Amino acid sequence: MVLVVAISLLARVWADDPSEITLELEGPLVSAVTGTTDRLTPTEASTDPAMTLAPGRVQPSRQEWEALLPRVQAVVDENPGDVNALRKLALAHYNLGRLDEAAALYEELLAIEEDSVLRNRLGNTLRDMGDSAGAEAAYRKAIADDPAIAPHYLNLAELLWRQGRNQEALTVLNEGLESVPEEQRAALEEGRRVLEKTTD
Repeated sequence: MVLVVAISLLARVWADDPSEITLELEGPLVSAVTGTTDRLTPTEASTDPAMTLAPGRVQPSRQEWEALLPRVQAVVDENPGDVNALRKLALAHYNLGRLDEAAALYEELLAIEEDSVLRNRLGNTLRDMGDSAGAEAAYRKAIADDPAIAPHYLNLAELLWRQGRNQEALTVLNEGLESVPEEQRAALEEGRRVLEKTTD
């Protein structure tokens, strides 16, 4: 439980992609289960004006996701190949709890082009659907594809910890500390500290 609380607090300072970290953003996109963030990347947040959020906002509230969903769906219906709109649609489904739809869209997007952020998001979706093995495989692939992104390690470590695989979780965090750029390591260091405390 201590690890969950600590990682939830750390969610304010890390995201799927190092380029999208914004310290003042918190709230509706933080998974209640693990504190992972499924945030819009800057590209996802800044394109099509039909999908523009309130000024100054990058992370929509639940109400904004509900309003955004039909607009994004309309863009996808008009142009099924619009990858940015598909990414937003998957996030909308995920953040509204429509996990089957989100998983299907992530699989579709990953069939077009492998992307470690999307693979990590698929892992989050599978985790929330109760598919621990699928989530673990997705997180491990995300790490293999881009070992420099801290949330991939944090998500995998917490998944392992929840299964009682504490030593494996510590190993994953240590691997992350060796691979992630120094300026992105704080969450990994805190996760390791908390996990070491809970396993003593």
